[in-house]
Amino acid sequence: MGCETNATALLLKMRSAGVRLGRVLTLGRQNVHLDLDEYNRALKRLGHAKATSLPTYADDLLLAMGAEVVDSMDASGYEEASLTHDLNQVIPQELNEQFDLVFDGGTLEHVFDFPTAIRNCMRMLRPGGRFVSVTIPNNWCGHGFYQFSPELFFRVFSEENGFSVQEMYVAELDGTAFAVKDPAAVRGRVELCNTRPVYLLVHARRESVREIFARPPQQSDYVVEWGAGQRGAQQPVAAWKNFPGIRQIRRFRRQRRDVRRRSLDNRSLYSPVDLSF
Repeated sequence: MGCETNATALLLKMRSAGVRLGRVLTLGRQNVHLDLDEYNRALKRLGHAKATSLPTYADDLLLAMGAEVVDSMDASGYEEASLTHDLNQVIPQELNEQFDLVFDGGTLEHVFDFPTAIRNCMRMLRPGGRFVSVTIPNNWCGHGFYQFSPELFFRVFSEENGFSVQEMYVAELDGTAFAVKDPAAVRGRVELCNTRPVYLLVHARRESVREIFARPPQQSDYVVEWGAGQRGAQQPVAAWKNFPGIRQIRRFRRQRRDVRRRSLDNRSLYSPVDLSF
């Protein structure tokens, strides 16, 4: 868990846009996963003097970004989090609407009961508060319990739950980042098949206090299909298209189309952005 280059870039971007951090809750103690040059570049952008060494935890960086208080929550006291609570369990009532920012730097994929954990995060935010997550969508198998899709967070942070997604990105390990389209907006699945580990960056805002998950989120393309009613009968394939050589050519072309459609080169789904700092 930690504040690495993508998390730092997103938080700096939010600060430049005027987002107030206020009272911050980190899920677990967030380590600093920057080298000293990167850390000092962030401090310089914030108008602070250079550091001579890296802190263990990101609290000082968050305070430099304008946080008033930085709390942390963990299931164990081994890193001296200020709040000890297992996110698999419902949070106490007194933590509702207490924070301006809930920051997940790589915790939620390790929590088995994800619906309870994300509901807890949502409940702890004040109206106008922000949820930020830097989590894993692809090529991290075995890192935690889960890898997450953009669809999940678009449906979780929806209007009916009192939230809106402000921005969402995928970023490769080398820092190349892409804005992600909402599957509901493109009326299709936003898939990604690639060979490198990537991060998923989520920034959502709590707009109002509503009952969270009064109706469970549903995957958007299925909602469209259900609304359209029964599927039409499949059209017959012309006989010549079933000749062995033609079938192989069609299969090859279809595979090439599928690879491109599910890649970061698909500009209808992924748009390059500069998140450097």
